[in-house]
Amino acid sequence: MGKKIGQLIKERFEASGMEATQFAKLINKERSNVYNIFQRESIDTELLKKIGQVLRYDFFVDLLEPQTKKMLLMRQNITNKVYFECDLSDEELKDLNIEDKIIKFLNK
Repeated sequence: MGKKIGQLIKERFEASGMEATQFAKLINKERSNVYNIFQRESIDTELLKKIGQVLRYDFFVDLLEPQTKKMLLMRQNITNKVYFECDLSDEELKDLNIEDKIIKFLNK
């Protein structure tokens, strides 16, 4: 990973248009701590989870190794394709696990 986690958070925070005071309140921190978070190279996973919820972004994906991230995104794309192009009813889809859905889709 090229960027520090704090830098990634800062970029998402700035893109959100949220004020630092509001952001701090939503993550249960003081406003001054927000700027400290932007400088961090590491962060507690519970805090990162909360920040991700507030900013509506999964920072954990950014922490994956490139090959793992690529595989995860490929799986997500296949899953989305299965859901949108599969001719099974919603009830049938609910009863299948993702591997079954992929196999049914690929066998079409």
